[in-house]
Amino acid sequence: MIQRRQTIYLLLAFVALLVCTLGDRTFPFLCGWTAALSAFTLADVFLYKHRKLQAILCLVFMVLAVVYYVALAVFNHQLGGGLHLTWPMAMPALAIVFLVFARKGIIHDEKLVRSLDRIR
Repeated sequence: MIQRRQTIYLLLAFVALLVCTLGDRTFPFLCGWTAALSAFTLADVFLYKHRKLQAILCLVFMVLAVVYYVALAVFNHQLGGGLHLTWPMAMPALAIVFLVFARKGIIHDEKLVRSLDRIR
């Protein structure tokens, strides 16, 4: 459902993670991590009929994006601080912001549906 705000935010998070995957080739493990995360984010768009699951998955994806930065810090420490940061490495942070907005919209829709069910 393209008319929902959270769908747009989920697609923007997908694009941000895809840019990170294609732009950052420093560590193959992290490229695979962001590729999987972007694929799961795109799959989350199609769960619009299951809003509770969609909101939970948004939260899980936010945590996994934070884990990306933890892994990046660990790899940087193993290299002795020799890693120079590039702009694609900032894209998961942008994806986290979009996922927060998407989750907020999903929760708002769920509350709206519950309130309409009460009226009937």
